[in-house]
Amino acid sequence: MKRILLLLLAIAVVGLLAWGILHHLQAKAKEKREAAYEASLQSYAQALKPGMTRKQVEDYFQARNITYLQECCVLVEESSTRHSWDDLVKVGEEEKPWYCSEHYVYIAFRFADYGEPEAKWQFKDNDLDTLKSVTIYHQLGGCL
Repeated sequence: MKRILLLLLAIAVVGLLAWGILHHLQAKAKEKREAAYEASLQSYAQALKPGMTRKQVEDYFQARNITYLQECCVLVEESSTRHSWDDLVKVGEEEKPWYCSEHYVYIAFRFADYGEPEAKWQFKDNDLDTLKSVTIYHQLGGCL
């Protein structure tokens, strides 16, 4: 009986030790990814300053073959007042929660709208939209 308890205790200790090591390695990998996201952010923020036009920003992307996508609105609270898209450049992926199928990390380029929309709820970019900020943006997708 003592042998079985000792064996179970040893298995539990080894299991906890393995879990602790795995958790530590995952935390280090996450730190490394976050440092890479921050480095990307700094690189873009040095080249693309607030006040630049959408045309200047998107010309920068095109000149460097940077793929970007557009979405409204990085800040949800702005969605009712905006009529142009924000630009997103994918820089990584994170571990997704069980209830989602994806977790992407982007550098988000938020723009201030230029002028008024031609029609209510119409989204249309204007080359004169101005860059407001460059930030890291996490987006979950395929969630229940």
